[in-house]
Amino acid sequence: MKKGFTMSELMIAMAVLGILLAMVIPTLVNTRPDEFKMLTKKAYYVTEQVVSSLINDPVLYPDNTMYCPTGSVPGETCTYGFDDTSSVTYNAETFSGNTKFAKLFAEQLNVVDTDETSGNYIITTSDGMTFDFSTDTNSPVKTPWTVGAAPKTNYRNIIIDVNGDKAPNCLETDTNCSRPDQFRIVIYSNGRIHIHEDDEIAIKNVMLDTKVN
Repeated sequence: MKKGFTMSELMIAMAVLGILLAMVIPTLVNTRPDEFKMLTKKAYYVTEQVVSSLINDPVLYPDNTMYCPTGSVPGETCTYGFDDTSSVTYNAETFSGNTKFAKLFAEQLNVVDTDETSGNYIITTSDGMTFDFSTDTNSPVKTPWTVGAAPKTNYRNIIIDVNGDKAPNCLETDTNCSRPDQFRIVIYSNGRIHIHEDDEIAIKNVMLDTKVN
């Protein structure tokens, strides 16, 4: 006659299973990829590639500095890099003015939605990320380079939300934001980029020293 498990045997088996689970679960948790970390890396490298593509395209952003006056002439200006807001045609569309950079940036991505209401310019990509060119408190300098002006350091910040409208929708510098899904990338007129110094978690996630020396 076949015997079943006794109560004591069952309790011992459950205790052993509990011990094994206690040993395995922390390992599984620690080895599970952090979603925000992966998305932050992806957003940074996508931005880096798009910026590099745009700044190195002589049709979209020609190097006009060679045509600048050699001396400092009052009232004369020359543009450099992303400060060039002159009209260009790309993919049968015309881009110019202060939205030229943001809209050309969007042309490089698979954009599924664009918010241009009330002066906003926020794009949402097919993978659910949003790139906000409008909510930056350090708004981009709009004035072209003045002849003789010192180094070309005009910049703009874009705010990236790695999971779009999903919570928590906060920056590291926001109150009670322990796990930020947003971070800022600073983009200079000459094509250099780095993560905003205050977004230390994003810098750590990308595992790059992205600060400008």
